[in-house]
Amino acid sequence: MKIDFRSSTPRDREKIRELLIETKLPVESVESGVTRFYVAESGGGIVGIAGFEFYGGDALLRSVAIEPGLQRHGLGSEIVDHMLEEARLKKARRVILLTETAEDFFLKKGFDVVDRSKLGNEEIKKSSEFEYACPKSAVCMSLELS
Repeated sequence: MKIDFRSSTPRDREKIRELLIETKLPVESVESGVTRFYVAESGGGIVGIAGFEFYGGDALLRSVAIEPGLQRHGLGSEIVDHMLEEARLKKARRVILLTETAEDFFLKKGFDVVDRSKLGNEEIKKSSEFEYACPKSAVCMSLELS
């Protein structure tokens, strides 16, 4: 499957919302305007999404979601690789995320589990992701970018 990546546009908002709901991820980031979404397209349709919020030198990776029928075929890995490259282009020094279900996936991508209280970025700790969108039980992970 050939995948094209691009920044989302306002016309993508409803599809992004639907995909987040379908994959049981928080939707508050769609309306907040804080999260910058990227879409993965194939055959003219959106097949996956991911978002970033930038806090100083840190990029908060949010809402990696794949169409359910296309999961477990490497698309998530392609999207995360694309997002890591975007973070590098934006000069982020590290990528941080919270996950309840994908710890093993992100460990394979080079992320490390970190204590969220020791991130050192107070701004990111005040984000909706950390404050209320993800439960305190979510695993915090970080990847230093070179």
